[in-house]
Amino acid sequence: MNRMKKWTMAAVFALAAGNAWGQAAITGKQVLQNNTNMWDPNRPTTGTEMTPTTGTFHAGGVAACDGCHVMHNASSGVARSTRVAPWTNAVPAFLLQGSDQSSTCLNCHGDSTHNANTPYVITNTGTTVAQMNYSPGGDFGWLREATGYTERSGHNVVASDFSMAADGTMTTAPGGTYRPGSGLAAFACSSCHDPHGRFRMQGNGTRWNWAGPVVQAGLVDRITQPIWASGSYGAIPDDTKAVGAYRLLAGVGYFPASNIASPTPFVSNPPVAVAPAGYNRSEAGAGANKNLEVRVAYGAGMSEWCANCHTNIHMDSYVSGAQGGTGLKHPAGALAALKPGQYNVYNTYISSGRFDGTGDQYTSLVPFENAARIGYDGHSGNIADLTALAAATTGAANGIFVASAQSNVMCLSCHRAHASAFTSMVRWNPDDTFITDSTANFVDTKAGGRAAGALKAGYYGRDPVDMGTYQRSLCNKCHGKD
Repeated sequence: MNRMKKWTMAAVFALAAGNAWGQAAITGKQVLQNNTNMWDPNRPTTGTEMTPTTGTFHAGGVAACDGCHVMHNASSGVARSTRVAPWTNAVPAFLLQGSDQSSTCLNCHGDSTHNANTPYVITNTGTTVAQMNYSPGGDFGWLREATGYTERSGHNVVASDFSMAADGTMTTAPGGTYRPGSGLAAFACSSCHDPHGRFRMQGNGTRWNWAGPVVQAGLVDRITQPIWASGSYGAIPDDTKAVGAYRLLAGVGYFPASNIASPTPFVSNPPVAVAPAGYNRSEAGAGANKNLEVRVAYGAGMSEWCANCHTNIHMDSYVSGAQGGTGLKHPAGALAALKPGQYNVYNTYISSGRFDGTGDQYTSLVPFENAARIGYDGHSGNIADLTALAAATTGAANGIFVASAQSNVMCLSCHRAHASAFTSMVRWNPDDTFITDSTANFVDTKAGGRAAGALKAGYYGRDPVDMGTYQRSLCNKCHGKD
């Protein structure tokens, strides 16, 4: 058999095998769904270290390269897209699976329907909200709804494969100077999350510290340990292995490779927080049964991290302008501790006109942090605190979800990180005096506002009866003026 015949037979075999020589023609989602233990955090594989706390595909750090990038899928020196159709002339940036950075992320983190077992952050329907995703950060799908809220409901990441465009109104981060570029430098998932997950918590048994690719004394240490698990679900670092940053958020010194021409490095490290493994689910009935809520145990550092872009939108302490101060910015951060008149209201407030609650009255619609309880200085913290946060997400009554003088307001007390059904990413409707009416129906009188089904999805599947009649703004959960 001559060489040409051998080559021809090999080529036919490769095509018949469906590109069996590699995974360049499939996305990361397909890789994971074909390997059933790797996608659902509630279904670990027996005999491995994959558990609900270690995470799934990323496992706290850099994932399988060909889940996001095409590797050798090229012809005549030109990379070929696997998102649109294999072997087309579309050339993806950075050899990505999608047309751009966010499209590549949403290949795995987006789908047409809600699924409680998957880490989706967008329901890519654009027309219906009956099955929105209920992750704590919110569903980017709210930005694609044809209503009066478009461009006002969330962070407008650019994902051309999902018809998501840049914000045409707010071109600079509110309260800051960060201004996304265009094209590859546009605002993307990778503007906040490090897609390679290089920032990690390294421990020694009692303390942990941040380590990352850019060493800065007192803020980021040199990497000396491998990441073994996600840092989002309570995995604990020790003296041999690290855990990744919460939600792969980037730390001090980070900026995306796409912004190499005009970098704006982060000045604060990721927050300390722990989420429950089954976080993407409805909270229907949570008004009567708190166990039906999805509770993220926020420890410290969230507002400080948001200030990487929104530099001056909050302040840690507040003195009213009426008293000669220069306040007029809502406090949010480690020093924005709740005062007795606020945490006492929080712990008794049920709904407008009802201040007779006892015991645990925490609500995921108005979460708080516990910065004074957590020994975190922006660089290092206590292992015991991570353990306490993780225990709280599994139902331990250890005080993490009871407001006190150690609790503080943070950006996510009012906003969702990705998007919400309401103006300015607020967790509830801030545009009407009443959230519910006399018959306990949700209210939205804004022109082009949400219909009843969308409002229910916006409140994460809750029924209006969970709030009662004539419910006013949930600012009152702390301020109690209703």
